[in-house]
Amino acid sequence: MKCLIRDIPVHYEEYGEGKPVLFISGYRLDHRMMADPFEPIFNDIQGYRRIYIDLPGTGKTPSANWITNADHYLEVVTDFVNTVIGEENFLLAGQSHGGYIAQGLVYKLGDRIDGVLLLCPQVDPREEEKENQPNRQILYKSDQMDTLNMNCDEDKFYMDIAVIATPQIFNKWQSTITPGFQIADADFFANRSAWYSDDLHNVVSKVVFNQPACILTGRQDHLTGYKIAYELVERFTRATFTVADCAGHIMHVEREPLFKQSVRDWLERVERYS
Repeated sequence: MKCLIRDIPVHYEEYGEGKPVLFISGYRLDHRMMADPFEPIFNDIQGYRRIYIDLPGTGKTPSANWITNADHYLEVVTDFVNTVIGEENFLLAGQSHGGYIAQGLVYKLGDRIDGVLLLCPQVDPREEEKENQPNRQILYKSDQMDTLNMNCDEDKFYMDIAVIATPQIFNKWQSTITPGFQIADADFFANRSAWYSDDLHNVVSKVVFNQPACILTGRQDHLTGYKIAYELVERFTRATFTVADCAGHIMHVEREPLFKQSVRDWLERVERYS
């Protein structure tokens, strides 16, 4: 599906009917990153309209020269919500950099958001925060990994991310992560600081949210870490916060049963107690 936001034909995928749920994938990734883990959960639950957006420069959404930082990304997403969802209240889920944009959306439209899920979210993208993150490590590597062909840089990047390295998890990576990286507008991302702006960070760092939230992190996540994400607990006052051992930045695959149960718990809290 397409929705014209300013001068950008924004592509999105939509499934089901009922309460809207907006999903925002991480940096350079398209809607598949979120649809693949979440759709099996929602297939067993009725009453939700799931909306997976391709941000500018990702998937089937073209880039635009006027987008130069995360403030502009947030403007696109805000306009998208107002156009596609309208005035209806909705749920929000964001992964990695998509989690950072989601926090900005809470600042913009928080009174219309009934629940937030943040999956391995960025909290402070500035490089100097890297010192607070865990050291890179692989806790388990299947012997079969040495026999697999990793023919592109995106596939090879998996071994820089993996904490639990198995062919099954790698296959998920190949189907949901590698394609998004490959079709992203590389020039657009190379020439822009689309992941950060001082103005956005000033408001994101003060966001308060008082509805059911779920914050999922990996104990071994060396990209966004877990320590700084814990600071959100004081401002997301009804958050369940999880630090999953044996999990990195793809916690949703490496600890899939825990991920699925956490999502179901979040939805139950939204339905019963929001």
